[in-house]
Amino acid sequence: MVLVFVAACGGSDSGSDSGSAPAERTNPQTTSIGMYNPDYDYSLNQRYKVTYVVSNNTSGLYTASSGAFAHWASLMNVEYNGMLDFGGDDDALFSQLPQLARDNDGLLFDADANTYDRVYEIMKGTGTPWHAFMGAPRDYSIDGNPLVSPYVGFEQYDVGAFFANYMREKAPDFFPGVPMSEFGFMVVDFSVAPPLHQRMEGCRDTLAASGWNMDRFFVADTAIAFFDADTSRDVVSAVLAMNPDIKYWLIFAEIDDMAQGAAAALDLAGLGDTSFVSAFGGTALQMQWDAGRQDAWRSAQYLPQTIFVEPIFCSLYAFMNGDATPETIFPEWKNKNENQHYGHFSTRLLPWYEILFENYQYMIRWSDVYAGSNLYPNYPLEINGRPIARDDFSTTVPIPAHFR
Repeated sequence: MVLVFVAACGGSDSGSDSGSAPAERTNPQTTSIGMYNPDYDYSLNQRYKVTYVVSNNTSGLYTASSGAFAHWASLMNVEYNGMLDFGGDDDALFSQLPQLARDNDGLLFDADANTYDRVYEIMKGTGTPWHAFMGAPRDYSIDGNPLVSPYVGFEQYDVGAFFANYMREKAPDFFPGVPMSEFGFMVVDFSVAPPLHQRMEGCRDTLAASGWNMDRFFVADTAIAFFDADTSRDVVSAVLAMNPDIKYWLIFAEIDDMAQGAAAALDLAGLGDTSFVSAFGGTALQMQWDAGRQDAWRSAQYLPQTIFVEPIFCSLYAFMNGDATPETIFPEWKNKNENQHYGHFSTRLLPWYEILFENYQYMIRWSDVYAGSNLYPNYPLEINGRPIARDDFSTTVPIPAHFR
């Protein structure tokens, strides 16, 4: 959730460093560039080919995301070639990118966060449009960590700050009457990935500023191996073992895999009933609840993948179709404070919503109603005796004042 995050899509008259536009534009889009437009006839355009390139598919989140891409592709006359997973072999990914670029009209990326400068250079040489997905495409080797292309998603530090407050506010719902002083607060981190580590920093700083007893704040760092469920279980277990006097735990997991591992560690320690795990993500939690399992992972801050990917897929369509470039998409979302080493790119922020066992099917079925999909046919289409409506939730957030 990664953690954790949204009507026409179009492209530009001229190419850009991140891709090139088609030579001819016979059906340009003029409104709602970067979002799906049900009134636009996509069938009049070339049937573009797109592939989703993943550095390392570690969870069902990537599969769910690929399904969401496939949905929008079906509405937009795009030949979607599915997900191509490189199993953590970045050298193979880089070596195959030029051929992938030749075989496709556009590429979607979930690359290692520390490699987007390399992705940028390779893709610049190919001229094929591309768009990053879950991680911000930044060059972390340069001061200020400049974007190398547009980003749609979340401000990671703010995510962590949110959880510092949310976990404490929500705890009494699960453990009424337990003083906050009896809780330990833990963050499951992956310190070598800047976007995830920023979530820990936001949480830690907010807790410290609020007067939390930082002797009862802990970080379980999965950087000893990887941010998978098994490593998360092991590092959380180590923290629990070193603090046997703490019976009640609040655990913020930066992504779903970490939440699964944290819940497993709590079960092994006999602390599942006195602990509250929450994650920025939620796709794996949905699957867990669908399978009939409930444990210490009790909630998530979530945006359905269909909603998350819409502006990403549609922005890529814009680049391929010649209706926008990476530097012109979503101009209102350009942050004046960004390091503009590679150009001034937009950062379109998305909302997120709490899911609990009691409401998760409503939230996810709403995404079907919004997107005109039927990815979750077993979930009810009504809530409290009335049909779920497309505007039950918002897909947008206000532009932050500090962007201006």
